[in-house]
Amino acid sequence: MRSASITQPEVRSQILTAAEKLFRSYGYGKTTVADIARECGMSPANVYRFFESKVAVNEAITEVLLEEVETRAQAIAGEQRPVADRLRKILLEMHGFALERYLNESSVHDLCAKAMDEQWGVIEAHIQRTRALTRSLIEEGMRNGEFAKRDLNSAAACVHNAMMPFCHPQLVAENFSKDQKRQAVLMGEFLVAALKA
Repeated sequence: MRSASITQPEVRSQILTAAEKLFRSYGYGKTTVADIARECGMSPANVYRFFESKVAVNEAITEVLLEEVETRAQAIAGEQRPVADRLRKILLEMHGFALERYLNESSVHDLCAKAMDEQWGVIEAHIQRTRALTRSLIEEGMRNGEFAKRDLNSAAACVHNAMMPFCHPQLVAENFSKDQKRQAVLMGEFLVAALKA
């Protein structure tokens, strides 16, 4: 029996924790809302009070995962070091996260790949935030003379688009699983050189 003192955010978090555990153990496709409810010791109706569907649960889990990598990237962006170093480090951090989470944990890979394939709003929001982070770093580099002055929006779009294959679950699995970050390092150097040129 759950305590009446448990808050709604705590119940929501409990549902997400249980769902993630089941998705990791049995896969997204084989896990039902009834399974999630049973794991939490509650009724499926109670799960539906917080999430309208299993897809909504998956979206919320995906959002938590993406927030983790965004938090790491934002911490790097705030470091006191040259912008070029921060940009390279963010690319390597995001790529390392993708390798760690998407390759070593197939259920997490499936979860995020499904979200991207179905173009969930949580993925689009993540892309917009990482694009804004990249743009703000490039703008800082142009302002302080580290990068050449040019059309900021075009430069930011090009850099962001070049970084994305190193973060996408399917592309990481297909192209970089045994690469040991070599291509990401080369891309970081290439992008910084292009921004300085």
